[in-house]
Amino acid sequence: MGGWFATFLKENGYKVTVYDRNERAAKSLSRKERLRFVGDLNRAATEAQLIILATPTRVTKRLLEQIQINARSKASIVEISSVKTPINNTILKLQRKGTPILSIHPMFGPGAKSIAGRVVLTSVIPTNNRVAQHFLSLLKKKGAKLIQCSLKDHDKLASIILALPHFINIVFVNSLMALSVNPNRIRTLAGTTFKLQLLIAEAIYQEGKENELSILVDNAHSLGTLKKLAQETASLLDAIENHRTRTLVRSLANGHRFISKEKGFSTSYSRFNEAVEASSRR
Repeated sequence: MGGWFATFLKENGYKVTVYDRNERAAKSLSRKERLRFVGDLNRAATEAQLIILATPTRVTKRLLEQIQINARSKASIVEISSVKTPINNTILKLQRKGTPILSIHPMFGPGAKSIAGRVVLTSVIPTNNRVAQHFLSLLKKKGAKLIQCSLKDHDKLASIILALPHFINIVFVNSLMALSVNPNRIRTLAGTTFKLQLLIAEAIYQEGKENELSILVDNAHSLGTLKKLAQETASLLDAIENHRTRTLVRSLANGHRFISKEKGFSTSYSRFNEAVEASSRR
């Protein structure tokens, strides 16, 4: 995401400086996108007007505590972590000290070719800050959907829209391994449902271990959400094991009534097949 934002900002008139503890990766990005590379974090932060921290939550907390000392007073800090609970107190502390900090969560990955139509959750917006407001205005101008979400509510929401599907796909992959499945062979034999599920799982495993730890462990709400999943799973397994078909039919009927309220439900099957066909053209 750091590379995505660096490229995005350069294309929109910003002079971008890149820093990463992985100098090789940062230098490679700098050469490819013709960006400025600085090998010292303090120097990079001190010289910047807008500082974007595109790091796992645990690293973001440490950097916020470190950068607030070195950044000049006019600099605005943007943190984009997917879990806010571990950094809430640090953000509030920064605010009390007068450091302009913008807390957002882009609901898309670095593979996005455009920000148009993409959702960006905004949890903390510094008031009367020209640099931060210009950044948000640019996102909106380019088509992003900015949705306000408090720090308190953010992680409850993230436990549902991130932790739940990520955990389900980790279990899915673990089950394939336990069943000694060859993913290449099973993809060849499988129909559309399995292929799309496998594609989602593969994409999640591209995101990196640190990000998964933040989503599953650092979010205080994730465990409760996942326990609810475990309860529902146990209930359905019990019904299957004991051949309680009425229970299963009732569950499917209730689920249908619930999910059919989603606005795109009527076209879901055609969109589902379009997604599978698009993924096959690789």
